[in-house]
Amino acid sequence: MLLSCNNNNENHSHDTINGHAHETEALSYTLFSNGYELFVEFPALTVGHTSTFTAHFTQLTTYKPVLEGKLTVSIIKDNKGIKHSVDSPDSPGIFKPALQPKQAGTYKLLFELVSSTGNVTFKIPQVQVYSNAEEASNILEENNEDEISFLKEQAWKTEFSTQEVKFQPFYSVIHTSAKVKEQPQSAVLVNSEAEGQINLFVTNGKSIKKGELLAIVTSSGFENNITTKLKESKIAFEKSKTDFVRTKPLAKDQIISQKDFLQIEYQYKQDSLRYYQLANQITQKGLQIMSPIDGFISGINISNGQFVNNGTAVLEISNSNKLIIEAYVNQSDFQLVNGIFDANFAFADGDKKITLQEINGKIISKNTFIGEKETRIPVSFSAVNNGKLMLGMFLEAFLKTGKKEKSIVLPLSALIEEQVKFYVFVQTGGESYEKRQVEISKNDGILTEIESGLSVGERVVTKGAYQIKLAALAGDLPIHGHTH
Repeated sequence: MLLSCNNNNENHSHDTINGHAHETEALSYTLFSNGYELFVEFPALTVGHTSTFTAHFTQLTTYKPVLEGKLTVSIIKDNKGIKHSVDSPDSPGIFKPALQPKQAGTYKLLFELVSSTGNVTFKIPQVQVYSNAEEASNILEENNEDEISFLKEQAWKTEFSTQEVKFQPFYSVIHTSAKVKEQPQSAVLVNSEAEGQINLFVTNGKSIKKGELLAIVTSSGFENNITTKLKESKIAFEKSKTDFVRTKPLAKDQIISQKDFLQIEYQYKQDSLRYYQLANQITQKGLQIMSPIDGFISGINISNGQFVNNGTAVLEISNSNKLIIEAYVNQSDFQLVNGIFDANFAFADGDKKITLQEINGKIISKNTFIGEKETRIPVSFSAVNNGKLMLGMFLEAFLKTGKKEKSIVLPLSALIEEQVKFYVFVQTGGESYEKRQVEISKNDGILTEIESGLSVGERVVTKGAYQIKLAALAGDLPIHGHTH
């Protein structure tokens, strides 16, 4: 719970935001519960005086205002008290219930929100009700002059998020480079099945579907050539079909072994497939070469119009869905290789990151060896392309190894760099922040370990730090408390 006591002479107004009017405020509290933040401002409670509570409710998962719901505020002492409810916010995220205390003393203050997004209760264990305004004014204190004010209405309009500082497991990180490669089993070499001149219908990099026409082979002697191949294929098919029909009942009566029959059946299916494929490939223009898989053209081995022989390798087709990401570890880190258990990757622009989990990846090789032509240790990961990877692409790699049990860890987005020093913004109140220098350790491309500068339990801005920096530089937002 964050509490601030503000001097009335230092109060500011930000009534240009959302057009709501502002009253004098003395106290503010910031509380967190069940995925919600409550930032409430109200005058010191005084007997006989109606105090309006300006209660800002934020859903922390999205850092957006609560747009509907019923709020009840109560003060309770010895199981007795008073309460007041409002059925909707006065403006997005801001509820304004009011109370008029009857007796001085120390009370428990409750805020109970019921909405379609969830129900939540916030409790302030002790709040004082004063006998008169003069008594209440004696408790007011000056503000911290170094605090930066960034209003809830401003935060709600931008991408913003905060996170409580906690200890959590982290790890050592090997920071290196990686390259996207194809898996060997995902590439297919397509050969010509006739002699003649080849006419290509595809280019390198073209996406293709299984059964799509790739090329046609034609020649002056094509008809005799292909007719011979078709006849040979038909003879093989008819022979294996006869063998299959003849041996099927023999296998049923166990006159021949099951192993021999399965071999005959397999040959029959292969010859059948070969014959019908060849028959479907023949046109008046020549022999069609069709794609056997979905993928893209990753290599063309001949020139358009070139003469090819039967069996000539024409082109290569790769399936870009299944990939390998090969990272490279320096020899000085070889002792860390066996401990690698996860990885993150960053693209060349440095802004976009992907985790191994996002691409359904896993480690497939991390042996500590170096090839004859290599200078670094290869570590390979399988990957399913999420549409962001491309063969031959280079990546920045963050290989996780050597887990640590207790570390303070923040997203890299929380950091502001100034002259080779790093800072974060620590939330000191609902709309007040302190710029704090921190010392960082290694990062995994997404998270970084904080060595010093923060304490467990503090709350740090993880998205929107740059907006707060601009607000501080502009100097057009109030440093001290404001009233709504």
